[in-house]
Amino acid sequence: MINNLLEFWHKRSEWRPWLILMLVGIFIFTYTFQFPLTLKEIHHNLPLILRFASAGLFLWGLANILLVFFPDLERFQVKRIGRNRVSLPRDGVVYLLMMTVLFIGSVLSRENMLMLVFAMMTGPFVLNGWITYSMLKNIQLKRIIPQRVMVGETFTAEILMENNKRVIAAYLMEVNDTFKNQNENLEASVVFRRVGPRQKLSAHYYVKLMHRGIYQFGPLHVSTRYPLGLVKRGAIFHEQNEIIVHPQIGRLSSHWAEDFFSIAEMAQQNRSRRGVFDDEFNHIREYRTGDSQRAIHWRSSARQGELMVQEYHQTRNYDLVIGLDLWQPGNANQMQRERVEWAISFVGTLCREHLKNSRDTKLTLVSQAATLEVLEVGIGSQGLEYLLDFLATLDPGKQSALGEFAKIVSETASARTRTVLVTTREEESSSNRFSFSSLLGSRGKEIAGSCKTIEADPEILSRWLVLESD
Repeated sequence: MINNLLEFWHKRSEWRPWLILMLVGIFIFTYTFQFPLTLKEIHHNLPLILRFASAGLFLWGLANILLVFFPDLERFQVKRIGRNRVSLPRDGVVYLLMMTVLFIGSVLSRENMLMLVFAMMTGPFVLNGWITYSMLKNIQLKRIIPQRVMVGETFTAEILMENNKRVIAAYLMEVNDTFKNQNENLEASVVFRRVGPRQKLSAHYYVKLMHRGIYQFGPLHVSTRYPLGLVKRGAIFHEQNEIIVHPQIGRLSSHWAEDFFSIAEMAQQNRSRRGVFDDEFNHIREYRTGDSQRAIHWRSSARQGELMVQEYHQTRNYDLVIGLDLWQPGNANQMQRERVEWAISFVGTLCREHLKNSRDTKLTLVSQAATLEVLEVGIGSQGLEYLLDFLATLDPGKQSALGEFAKIVSETASARTRTVLVTTREEESSSNRFSFSSLLGSRGKEIAGSCKTIEADPEILSRWLVLESD
């Protein structure tokens, strides 16, 4: 209850003008019943007209207050004809309230001076509305954003405004942009101080998206209150774009080659091969976070005055099969959701490293998520882009059966294949125990070549996966 009251108070800037409008409607409606004879002296139908008008003001204010606290009700709104929108800011509501009081006072007291003041106040109000309408005519908006970004990467969204009018300039044009995905709704805004006749200007804002997937951008809302701020008129431009947010990709530490595909193992498979693609000493570089201490070259470290490590080329001539079991329960907690994101980041990093350092090989990804998918990716940037697009839109599943998944993995593997199986299931959990060896053994199959199984626990994966953070 206390949280609801706090939320109600924090949104006061949104609902307070509409509450004032409702109070004005209640006041006018009550007045028509208390002094009906006085109003009938002006016109016999005036009380009835004021009652309908006050009821309309009350309902209008109530509808907008409900939209503030229940945004989902917006889909039930009747679509207006055209793209123009008119609203009253807080200053405009107060100004209109003062005009209403003066008008009622002049009618009741029959004072010409009050009517004159009311007429003088009406002029700026109408003029402000006409100016805002004129500035919004022949305005064009366009949004420019990249097609793909990575989680946590800051990028620039550019808004282009073109004023096609010949004489009138556009002043203080505020453009609000909205973008959303399944997890969040975000907003951003830019302001154009002046866009002259036949002029095109651009403004930009910075975005950092923290959830992978597809974000929908649009529409664009442009509005202005220039020059007096009494009337706010806007327009909606259905400029729609989408952007694919790839999972966060890091780098593999030196522990990966040592723990799984050791240099000795790779050299044994390729003793007769020579050249840059063999598993041989490559160069000495500076020590980085995540490097193994066993790779430190102490002589070079003493000579350079800082830690230096030896780096070896991994073999470029093996096929890689990755089995991704992306399981998540229906009522997943924060830790289980983190396991899913770490598993996807690890698989994406592993695929990128293989595609970058390999030639004449094949990469196969078998994913058991919401659906069972098999991807064969070719070497090159286009193959990596296609793979990351797939991982960005991959949703975890609730299936517990892994028979078909294990069958495809075993059939894909071969003698020259290295297989990595990644699962988000907890091995300590008896209800979701993940054991490929027992699963394949019951089917009379086994995975050919080298095979490793990894539980997607952040504490486990952090040994091999290094994610860059700001």
